[in-house]
Amino acid sequence: LQGGVGGSTLGRITPRSLGSHRCHKLLPFLASCGLYFALWLPEPSWVSAGVKGLPLLSLVWFLTAQAWGDGAWTPAARRVRWGLMFSSVGDFRLVWPQLFIPGMGPGSAMLWPCLGGPYVPAVGGYGALLAAMAWRALARPPPHLAVATGSLLFVASDLVLAWDHFCAPVPQARLIVMGTYYAAQGLIAAWAPRASPRWKET
Repeated sequence: LQGGVGGSTLGRITPRSLGSHRCHKLLPFLASCGLYFALWLPEPSWVSAGVKGLPLLSLVWFLTAQAWGDGAWTPAARRVRWGLMFSSVGDFRLVWPQLFIPGMGPGSAMLWPCLGGPYVPAVGGYGALLAAMAWRALARPPPHLAVATGSLLFVASDLVLAWDHFCAPVPQARLIVMGTYYAAQGLIAAWAPRASPRWKET
């Protein structure tokens, strides 16, 4: 009878329990998003930049915790974690207009009449990269709906950001940009630990 109760009940890991465990690890991300929108600090300021970066840093923690807790250290999780860290640096710079690095999407052709100087090749290059990202995400089968939706939200966020900055003011631009941006990053990060193949260090 060794391990009768512990082995068959307490020690059993089900997909539902894994999903619940994953959701609990996402709570810091959801809380930091709520804090950002609740405070809605004026920009630019160091405090607003710090609060703005908390959701992405929470997702970095989520992926790291998933890796060492559940063995979900997939290649996708590693790449997404690096992407989140670089994105947090970009978000920090976006708080100050003089450090603006334009967010540009596949719809960059719509922005072409509004651009000039060095922004023209920058829009083309970044737009091509973002288009490739969205294409690869959408090419995945239905089980990867989260990353496909996240990629589309990411494109929408970048397009609104660029249009508001270069072309014409967009009503509630900051709310639209940050709402779609955080949703996109959260969906992509939530998908990454479930991407195959799985790998864990020993």
